Amino acid sequence: MPFRRVILTTARLRLRPFTAADTSVHRHLYRDPEVTRYLGGGPFLGDEVGRRSTRALTQFARHWRQHGFGVWAVVERASGRVVGQCGLNQLPERADFEVLYALERGVWCRGLASEAAAAAVRYGFDVVGLDRIVAVVRHANTASRRVLEKLGMHHDGDVEIYGLHAAWYVVTRAEAIAAVRRSGGS
Repeated sequence: MPFRRVILTTARLRLRPFTAADTSVHRHLYRDPEVTRYLGGGPFLGDEVGRRSTRALTQFARHWRQHGFGVWAVVERASGRVVGQCGLNQLPERADFEVLYALERGVWCRGLASEAAAAAVRYGFDVVGLDRIVAVVRHANTASRRVLEKLGMHHDGDVEIYGLHAAWYVVTRAEAIAAVRRSGGS
């Protein structure tokens, strides 16, 4: 699939593909062990920060080339700063696509993860045409689990993936449409 530079805009955010110029800001995101403690293999410390960041950005770029969509840099519209990552990623050795996100600690508790993830999920259903979207989250990550539930996702058992025993969340296109209808949204 050819690469298209897809940009999503929400009330407070702009989601755009990462560029080479984002390398240092992404590394800064991964340098905070509170940000990476719930990621597979996290928290990242020392030299591992750079390796993990480089690996993630390489995987994000590969996914965009292969699928035409993927993980975006999350840019706060008011400041123009990249404050995290969010998007859709095909799980290893599975047909499923997951929604994932990680935001810098300074923007937590403002609803930005929910806002970014909702835009990614809408894009997955409305543009990509996915029938379902999943998420993998550590059981102890209650804040992330709340974000997933706001998206209409439900806990559907557990999974071993990325070296973790994690909660498996799912939302289907039909469930997402029904949730929008119930909320009176469009």
